[in-house]
Amino acid sequence: MSAAPITTPVERRSLPVGGKGTLWAARPAYGVFEYRGRPLRIEVEDPAEVLFPTDCGLSLVAALNNPSAPDPRGLTTFDLGCGSGLYTVALLAGGASHVTAMDVNAAAAGDTLANVARNGLDVNRVTCVAADLATFAPVEKADLVVTNPPHLPYDPRYSTDSGLETALVAGREGRGMYDAVVARIDDLLVPGGRLVMAHSSLADVARTISEMRDKGYEVRTIEVCEMDIPLESYAEHKDIMLGHLEKLRADGRAEFEGERFMVHALEFTRPSDAAGL
Repeated sequence: MSAAPITTPVERRSLPVGGKGTLWAARPAYGVFEYRGRPLRIEVEDPAEVLFPTDCGLSLVAALNNPSAPDPRGLTTFDLGCGSGLYTVALLAGGASHVTAMDVNAAAAGDTLANVARNGLDVNRVTCVAADLATFAPVEKADLVVTNPPHLPYDPRYSTDSGLETALVAGREGRGMYDAVVARIDDLLVPGGRLVMAHSSLADVARTISEMRDKGYEVRTIEVCEMDIPLESYAEHKDIMLGHLEKLRADGRAEFEGERFMVHALEFTRPSDAAGL
């Protein structure tokens, strides 16, 4: 399996084949993860409405734990597609001065605030926003943006309008939120600010890197993690989804082998001399 362009050696991890939540010790109604040496607990009130963090989500936490990842201390931050509040909790525990947690699913706000509170973190340092990224109007720009976009291709036979679905499926090619982030990133980041993104190899990593470089951003890969394609929730329509992914692979827009794919933890840095700001 080929990887996105990488200019320096990066860590590559491979999760066990066939694992279900292999980065969790277990997948009960809650999970405990560690960020910068601090154990943190995540719960989801209704797993049918708000996605319980997956391996893909936890792989980005692992990347944020990498010594080379941005240090959130004192930074204003955005958590785009906050879901359960996994990254909001991590960023606050890491010392971020404020987190704006945005999700198109309004139910995410309740779970995010509850998870902030149950970890003893200051809820006054969080602003929850229910909005579509395409129309999101931030009060001020952030120093750091973190996001793990949905990345599975849409099909009416298995897609629904539930909040859970918005965390997994994103347009015909699975790129809906990636494209929105690229289009809006200058509206979100201060000059010199950084975007850390979990980018699925199912959704054309090279295209995102190329488009961000065209906007003047520097890019580096923090780490790469190989894992199972999240097909368990779509067992009834597995062949349909794999058929869409195979077409994307034939067009050079998806990379996977069998039922395994890659998540690239990418860091994009905005030029510090961005004009007009």
